Amino acid sequence: MARPKIDPAERRTEQVSLALSPIELGNLKAKASQADTTVTAFVRAAALGQRVSVTKSTAPDFVTRDELRRIGVNLNQIAKALNARKDALPASLVSTCEKLDALFDRWLDHDPQSSPRRP
Repeated sequence: MARPKIDPAERRTEQVSLALSPIELGNLKAKASQADTTVTAFVRAAALGQRVSVTKSTAPDFVTRDELRRIGVNLNQIAKALNARKDALPASLVSTCEKLDALFDRWLDHDPQSSPRRP
């Protein structure tokens, strides 16, 4: 399947040169990364007055999210094993899941970027 043709008026053929200090370039790259976009797209949006959403995350947020991902992987492995055996859930597992659910709710309430409800 061929790529759709871009309207000639929409095609980006013009270039702008910009001189920055190494520190400024580093800051620009960091902000583009935080906005989850390329430096080019970030500069284009900022230059055209479009809103660019940059989220500020701290290192502990990344650590917390990584730990939550690991917990999720473990829970999926437990669920897969339990579904294969068709045994009743041990009471300790139910209790642990309830505690994790409460922790996730507290974490989501603390994170301004998260939606208020989980699926």
